[in-house]
Amino acid sequence: MVIVSTKNENVKQIKKLKGSNGFLFLDNPKLIFEASSSGFEIEWLVLKEGASFEEKKLNSKNKIVVSENVFKTICSTVSSQGAVAVVKFNLMQFRPPSGNFLVLDCVQDPGNVGTLIRSAVAFEFNEIYLIDCAKVSNEKVARSSMGAIFRANLFEISKQTFLNEFKGKTLLCGELGGAPVSKEKFNFPLGVVVGNEGGGISKEVLALGRGVEIEMSKNVESLNAGVAGSILMSYCYNKFKNIKGEK
Repeated sequence: MVIVSTKNENVKQIKKLKGSNGFLFLDNPKLIFEASSSGFEIEWLVLKEGASFEEKKLNSKNKIVVSENVFKTICSTVSSQGAVAVVKFNLMQFRPPSGNFLVLDCVQDPGNVGTLIRSAVAFEFNEIYLIDCAKVSNEKVARSSMGAIFRANLFEISKQTFLNEFKGKTLLCGELGGAPVSKEKFNFPLGVVVGNEGGGISKEVLALGRGVEIEMSKNVESLNAGVAGSILMSYCYNKFKNIKGEK
């Protein structure tokens, strides 16, 4: 049966979940299958009438088929391939880092948050702590992480929790005017801290660490937060590999 009304109870229930911290709305087939293969529960699978989608490969609890007009009220992407999965996504309870880790201090752009999560997974920054950032439940975070969000250890924490729990940790804070990162003597494990796109790292967080700057030409004043954080993690990752003698 094709649902043609936005007043349908299932449609209303799905729309209520949008923006909830406990659920992600995925409209990219790659991300949908990535979530499923990573063991995340698909609460709802919404298919647009006539869409071609291999739903048999998914273990979804509920499935509905809706008209194009109804689908548009659920899916926010213009170029969607006709499927939306509502995935149950609960963040982890706080735990201290087990190795190198990433801290995002008030990073507001969902694209930057997703990019940094992807880079953290790539460079083995095992835990990611988000202080007052764009919510992980934001669709753009999942999209820009390219599925890495399902392989990351994510913790949304308050600034006070961070200040209480991370005293004495080695923290490299990306800061314009900081010490050149190439001159740093690295003590592992360590954390890389990336601050707000406009205001940088808050003074309270910065006080716990050491400000470092990426050396670059004078052709640009600064780097995008996602790019800068990724470069710092890559730099640390390769230093760590060299210390361990890995190829």
